[in-house]
Amino acid sequence: MIKSAFRTLSLCLSFLIAAVAVPFAAASAAAPIQVIVDGKQLSLDVPPQIVNGTTMIPYGALASKIGAKISTDSKTKKLIAKRNNTTVELTIGSNKATVNGKSVTLSTAVIEKNGRTLVPLRFLGEAFGLWVNWSDSTKTASIETKRTIKHAMGETTLTAVPQRVVVLFNGMVDISLTLGVKPIGAVESWVQAPWYHYLRSDMSGAKSLGSELQPNIEAIVALKPDLIIGAKTRHEKIYGQLSKIAPTLYADQLFEWKDNMDLAAKALNKETKASAFMKEWNKRVADFKSKIRNHADIEVSIVRFYDDNSARIYNTGFAGNILNELGLSRPKALKGSDKVFMDLASQEQIPLIDGDIIFDITSSNNGGDEFKTQAEWQKNPLWTNLKAVKNGKYYKVNDITWNMSGGATAAKMMLDDLYFYFDL
Repeated sequence: MIKSAFRTLSLCLSFLIAAVAVPFAAASAAAPIQVIVDGKQLSLDVPPQIVNGTTMIPYGALASKIGAKISTDSKTKKLIAKRNNTTVELTIGSNKATVNGKSVTLSTAVIEKNGRTLVPLRFLGEAFGLWVNWSDSTKTASIETKRTIKHAMGETTLTAVPQRVVVLFNGMVDISLTLGVKPIGAVESWVQAPWYHYLRSDMSGAKSLGSELQPNIEAIVALKPDLIIGAKTRHEKIYGQLSKIAPTLYADQLFEWKDNMDLAAKALNKETKASAFMKEWNKRVADFKSKIRNHADIEVSIVRFYDDNSARIYNTGFAGNILNELGLSRPKALKGSDKVFMDLASQEQIPLIDGDIIFDITSSNNGGDEFKTQAEWQKNPLWTNLKAVKNGKYYKVNDITWNMSGGATAAKMMLDDLYFYFDL
């Protein structure tokens, strides 16, 4: 009886599993993997497949489509593809390959199926400098042999994913490293030269190109870059010079780190990495906002003192935009303003700084005289009468990650600080 009952139960479970599996099988059959090359679907006699999370594609079909010359050695099972100045060697059954003689480990071994050799799509694409992107929702792999990118100075067409990148503003140094790309050369950081301490270990071997305000053109030429990334607000006058050296992209605003990361990701074939970063960022922003929902009316002020005995309170800018994204209110003096900041020329304007919390991002990149201004203003009774000061809510924060750097990792570090200051 017991065996019979178990047999019946087993049969029922088998039917249930089969019934549940049918829709998935049907969905899978209805949505085969598509490969798009330069906007046109690639015709394949053996369909691509996903093996261990890796999209595998018939080697010969893709190599021919992108203009690569291919050869095979049936005895050694070695495959050789040459395109422009790149030679790729793979071996059937192995996850080892070489690109121009340099050894590479593949995520999945090369396989044979129905007389066709399947190789990891992303590896082959990236080895030849192609832009490769995967859409999980449509099961589509998109490959581009060239890419035209819109930027602050117009459009620039790249014919291969850049490998030798020069960066001309601080925020992009942070962003390129966040995306896993080390520049071969970059302008120096405003303080802690040549690179901010939090970036220094990842910039080992990079060439210093002088000041962000006046990059060393001769040094850039000597590096033979295949991409230069600058900023319109800093380098508009030298765009023509730089464009003759290498394809050049310009960011529109220094502090718009999300737009700047999107620009770099499109050029550097790092859209998947940028998307993962933004997914985590949006998750943490939502978490922060949910935890301060009952305190969203707290007014938060950002002040910076200058060496000419003046000060500035920020509405937007790098730190201001992040506070606004988190739903935090700003000082009354900035309500309704569309300006990035408000300049305060005299100590009589100290009351305009007030808020429930004041964050001070004064920087030392002018020799430290900024801190003399800071000290003088804070001796004024108007300062000690500020609500945030009286309540112990005035904080001197990291001026590098809150202001001077302006990159994606700096934004993450600033958000970490806000979790701390709000005790979340």
